[in-house]
Amino acid sequence: MYHRKKADRKKKQGKKISFDVFRGIGASILITGFKKEYMKQIALEFCAQSSLPYGKSEAGIHTFLSPEKTPDHRWGVVCSVWVQNNSENEELTSKYLIKYLNERISTSLFPKLDIRVFSWTPNPVDFYNSEKELGDFADGYNVIEDKFDRKCLSIPMTGGDFWIEQKIGIQPGFLGASLFLFFKTVKSAMKLEPKISNFLFKFPNTVQIYGLVASGSKIGAKNIDKKNLIISTNELYCPSLREQVGKESKVPNDVNCITELVLNSFSINYLKTTLSILLDNLEKEKNILNITPISYDEVKDLFDLVTFTLD
Repeated sequence: MYHRKKADRKKKQGKKISFDVFRGIGASILITGFKKEYMKQIALEFCAQSSLPYGKSEAGIHTFLSPEKTPDHRWGVVCSVWVQNNSENEELTSKYLIKYLNERISTSLFPKLDIRVFSWTPNPVDFYNSEKELGDFADGYNVIEDKFDRKCLSIPMTGGDFWIEQKIGIQPGFLGASLFLFFKTVKSAMKLEPKISNFLFKFPNTVQIYGLVASGSKIGAKNIDKKNLIISTNELYCPSLREQVGKESKVPNDVNCITELVLNSFSINYLKTTLSILLDNLEKEKNILNITPISYDEVKDLFDLVTFTLD
């Protein structure tokens, strides 16, 4: 366990902190509109479609952009959608991402007033084709136009045309660099959550998934036979099961809430930078009693995992 009060000592002794991440792919988009507050609402709706516990896609907010930094000079928010690699069929991985990205765009962005969508993936190797996935809605009235120095699909709508870049980039990346944060109370965790999120917005090359996650789940299940259940209750870190689990419990007596903080990125180096600075700041938070990286070593044979260390 990585105790915040022992952090400086560990660094001086040269001990390294290791993280496990899953290989996968992601698509990053810029969503724009006229009001900053509206963009926050839109982004939360886009990212809040949790696929847990059966596992489909996950999404998060990278950062917010001011009008001078967006192609159409309006307020913007950068979000991304991710899926893990299917080790048996890489083509299936891409199909899944396109499917789930399309679901999020169709349900959370397409019906909204005055929204535009642009590709924001840094180094794409594949693409989501908006004309193919969304164009039929226009009933033959859809057009591709050069707009905002990009090729964009325009779909006529009664509340104003919907504009989306024709090709949204897809790129390999890394999912699930995670920390357990230990708190005395749920209230203290909730108080700190927006502060952590706002801090992470300063690192747009990484993305926090789901805020501070309450589930803190483990891979698979031990006590029930459900082959399609991807994650389940992590009894070792569940405060209400401390006495039932007994000596194996990882929950200290003064802890009543353990949250999971999850980061994804297209780059291991960006993850290292963000995590290093984040840990330095989390150590200063008096309400965080313990911090420990989450290891997936027990299931490394089942997933396409990568391990990296912070120097």
